[in-house]
Amino acid sequence: MASPLELFRKKQKVLMVPLTILAMFAFIVMDQLKPEQFPPILGMLVFGALFWYLGKDRGKGTLFAVIGIIIGFFLGYAYMPRPGAAMVVTTTAGDIDQREFQELIRNRQIANQFIVRTYFESLTEEERQRAQPPRGYMFGFGRDTEDDIILEFLFRKEADKMNLIVSDDAVTQYISRYTNNKLSSESFQKTCLSMGITEGQIYTIFKDQLKARLVFRLLMPEVSLTPDQYWNFYKKFNVREELEVVALPVKDFEDQVPAPTEAEKQEFFEKYKAVFPNETGPGSPGLRQPQKVEVEYLMADYEETEKLVPPVTEEEITAFYEVNKERLYKNNPIPDMPDMEAPSAPDQPIEAVKPVNDDQKSTKETTPSSKADKEPSKETKPKDPTPQNATEKKEESSALDSDLTTFVSLLDEKPSEKPTVATKPNTPPVEDKKKNPTTAPAPLEPYRPLDDDLKSEIRDQLLRERTLALMKEKIAAAVIFMNDLSYLINSPAEGTTPPTPKEITEKLKAYAAKHQLIYNITPLMSAQQIEESEKYPLGTAKEPSLNQFTAQPRTVIEQLFETPLELLYTTYEAEDSFSSALIAYWKVKHVDATIPKFSDPETQESITQQLKIEGARPIATKRAEELKKLITDAGDKEMAEALKGQTITGQKEGEELLTQTTESFSWMRTSTAGASNPFSMPRPELSSISAIDGAGNEFMEQVFDNMDNGDVAVVMNADKSICYVVKVMNRIPSTSGGLTAMYQEFLKTDLFFFFSPYLPLAQMEQQQTNYEWSRGIEEKYQVQKFFEQVEGPEENVE
Repeated sequence: MASPLELFRKKQKVLMVPLTILAMFAFIVMDQLKPEQFPPILGMLVFGALFWYLGKDRGKGTLFAVIGIIIGFFLGYAYMPRPGAAMVVTTTAGDIDQREFQELIRNRQIANQFIVRTYFESLTEEERQRAQPPRGYMFGFGRDTEDDIILEFLFRKEADKMNLIVSDDAVTQYISRYTNNKLSSESFQKTCLSMGITEGQIYTIFKDQLKARLVFRLLMPEVSLTPDQYWNFYKKFNVREELEVVALPVKDFEDQVPAPTEAEKQEFFEKYKAVFPNETGPGSPGLRQPQKVEVEYLMADYEETEKLVPPVTEEEITAFYEVNKERLYKNNPIPDMPDMEAPSAPDQPIEAVKPVNDDQKSTKETTPSSKADKEPSKETKPKDPTPQNATEKKEESSALDSDLTTFVSLLDEKPSEKPTVATKPNTPPVEDKKKNPTTAPAPLEPYRPLDDDLKSEIRDQLLRERTLALMKEKIAAAVIFMNDLSYLINSPAEGTTPPTPKEITEKLKAYAAKHQLIYNITPLMSAQQIEESEKYPLGTAKEPSLNQFTAQPRTVIEQLFETPLELLYTTYEAEDSFSSALIAYWKVKHVDATIPKFSDPETQESITQQLKIEGARPIATKRAEELKKLITDAGDKEMAEALKGQTITGQKEGEELLTQTTESFSWMRTSTAGASNPFSMPRPELSSISAIDGAGNEFMEQVFDNMDNGDVAVVMNADKSICYVVKVMNRIPSTSGGLTAMYQEFLKTDLFFFFSPYLPLAQMEQQQTNYEWSRGIEEKYQVQKFFEQVEGPEENVE
């Protein structure tokens, strides 16, 4: 049998010509092509060469080659992959396929990465050590990556309708603003070269980003709050309630729900695979996996740092006292009041708590005169010449009769058992028999004495100040060290290889051990997991306010999840108010939101669990309504007595109900967590209630806006995992008069001073308005998403 290579040996010179041409084409041209363009080109080359060989002996090599090229093109085109053919977003303004969507994401990443790199390039070595990325100039609208990119696409469509054009000069000015005109042409070109893009490409990308940003700012609605809205804010902080509650956990009713069938699970998956948990409301179902980050950090722990501080000596305590006694420890007695004419008082004492009839009033008026007839008057001064009827006439013209009025404190709204009686004019004061009039009070010392209690206070104060100072010094040095590493990773010098993540981790561990800091790295975690974590102190931490008059600082969670996915190894600082720890951190991995696969065991378990919860919730609500009726029918009886012998599920073998009484609470409060900056703006938050597990906004709205004293209702907690039967025991204020008095206090309140908790509430209203407006933009263009066609998560790691 002849060898298949015999043909090549015979025709070696002839075949070397097309093979050489193919090799040259592959090395020169195909390197510039995208992978999806390979099949048609390869088909034309292969079939063109083959048909030329078949036709050359007949003298028709050229004709056969043309035919082969045409056939090769169509065959290659038929097998060409089309990643862009699968539409991931459809809108009335245009559709976005998978390839285009990935390109939009890539352009956003390039723009933000370019901003960070050029910003750091514009700084000196000293400025670079404590610098933070210019967040305000980075592109994005504060939504999840997919929704954010869709909004950018729609805003650019709006810009085209408005004929908005962004010029090259606008891009140049934008770059100059965030670099403070310090970016040199050499640094600009160096950044472009290190990122593998041309100056023209970066200008084109910036034009698109600025166009969308400009439309967002032009069309974004601005919230103007009314006085009535501020009054509602005021009531949320000042109206207080006490409740009697009984809890019905929904999971206790899951046994009464049958296991879901395979068809039910498949239907649930198709319905909620692209929906986040809690996306449509607290406790709402969803299977889509949220964004997750991996965070690496160095921490200065307060207790560990305190051990490094030398003890405070007696000499230091005495020196502190002497230096600060005039300012901190001076006893300031209340000065004597100047001689002033006493205000006139009514002849009749205010001693009536309830209305009196005319007969009783006439009896009161005759009593003093009859007593005066029996006893001679001891007064030497003349009587008040003002006629009595004039006084009575003046009192009758008053809006409130002083004889019929009792002023009640708003805190308890209960009149005092013994009303205060006004003293008559010219009546000598009644002396206290227990008090010795000859004994004068001891003179007040000018300063608080430096006794053991004060020494202990000063010692604790000095120790805390020195510990915090040492912690700040340690974490400041750690930030400088991490910024240097960050620069090596994100902006490596030309010709150098950036360190690997493993090398960076080893450097951080060594630094932590040397400087007595704590090193840690988290697994991939969602925002909710970080917030609920007790192991990692990131969920309650927020950035320190370097300026005492800055606005509300960002939390670590906001910093991690509201910055671009590609912004890795960028150093941030934070403080945990609960533990007083200081943290220097960066994110080393950021995984975008993904759609799970139905076959995954975790997905199967999540589907079953959510279906069971959805089925158990109506059963728990029905049981709560039964208990509500028992309490209502019992009238004034306490809840514990009305529900005596009842179980959670209503079954005899079930767990017995436990009634609890809450403390007095308001709808909202300012955060009780301390901060290193005492001048930072207070953060408003929902009040936590000891007897309620996760009272959400709907819970507060129900008990404060829809219930009065004695009312009973069924209310769910925030994530709808527990059904509560609640009864309002005490509301302050509970009467229209008390509410009117509170309104008068509201009118006197400065709502707009720096420390007012109402300003952050107004900002939250603006954020909510922006979110609803952006959802309205999506509805306007009838946006539909088909991201389930995207296979698997995409990790963005530099």
